[in-house]
Amino acid sequence: MKNPKSLGVIFLISFNLWNCEAEHKNYNLETSVLLALTSAASVPPGSLFKLPDSNQTNCYDTSGATRACAGTGEDGEVTNTPAPFSLQLQDSGETILEESSGLTWQRCLFGMIWNGSTCIGSSLNVYWQVANAYCNSLTTAGRSWRLPTARESVLFGDHSQTTFLSNTYFPNLQAAGGWTSTPAVGFFGRYLFYAVGSISAMDETNNFPVRCVSGPKVPNASFTDMGDGTVQEDNTGLLIKKCAYSQADDATCTGSANALTWQQALDYCNNLNFASRTDWRLPSVRESYFILEPSLTSSNLPLSLFPNSSQASIAWTGTTANNALTNAHAQMVYQLNSYSKSDTSSVRARCVAGP
Repeated sequence: MKNPKSLGVIFLISFNLWNCEAEHKNYNLETSVLLALTSAASVPPGSLFKLPDSNQTNCYDTSGATRACAGTGEDGEVTNTPAPFSLQLQDSGETILEESSGLTWQRCLFGMIWNGSTCIGSSLNVYWQVANAYCNSLTTAGRSWRLPTARESVLFGDHSQTTFLSNTYFPNLQAAGGWTSTPAVGFFGRYLFYAVGSISAMDETNNFPVRCVSGPKVPNASFTDMGDGTVQEDNTGLLIKKCAYSQADDATCTGSANALTWQQALDYCNNLNFASRTDWRLPSVRESYFILEPSLTSSNLPLSLFPNSSQASIAWTGTTANNALTNAHAQMVYQLNSYSKSDTSSVRARCVAGP
């Protein structure tokens, strides 16, 4: 771990780099922290959080060739679900609003400057404490800013884009990933968001890019057992099948969760008739982050509601990896990690429906 002296040196260097710009001259860390705590309210109780669609509109077979989406069960078939993905320029082009989530994103990474038409300069990589202090002190467009949570960090990317971000909205792309504020449970670190849309745990003393967010905080997961073999995530309305593929649909999800190829997993969920519903599917890569709760200690799924979850510690999503069309995203129950897996890999399946 870096000692306090080196932390201070790095912070001062970072401060001097961004303090020379007009938008950063009103630096007041204490005031900014207080503003962030008071203005970043969560979604109001009783209303569903509008989880934006991944925006993946094409479907692909296991060779990576485009195919018709109808009947595939892929992410590209289920559009605008749970809510549309829509980006909007704000603040004279300096920030980007994602309308469904209500989150406003810094258009240029830390170290880059918006000159009225594009992001100029180069992004700076810093360790987590500097990243957190920078976002808390930022005053761009008169807004209160913070590091995004792990869940928030997956909401502004566009899974129709090979680069994950659209150059129209995020010009001069450099190191599109960055730090999040979410602690990695059982690990000295925080979750790091990557340009391809995946997340993994990273030691806080490593250096990575920073992109700040403003707006209402995305809620933590809240689950309700529906008593019919399904569990509802209350904030999104998403319905989750309690037991994974090939487990018995009993109180403890007895048995092993057998692995499937991606196509087999798509077919299983797409043809499932369970709990009086036939609209089952693999979750999108975005939905996969909302059937987990990273504040839990031993597992990101509450074991009282999802027993025997270790049998399905990694499960498929319906989203193709936009930078490798013969791969799809898979989500790990533990440590909130996501992966890009070959479609022919053997991975478990847990289905969702709704909302």
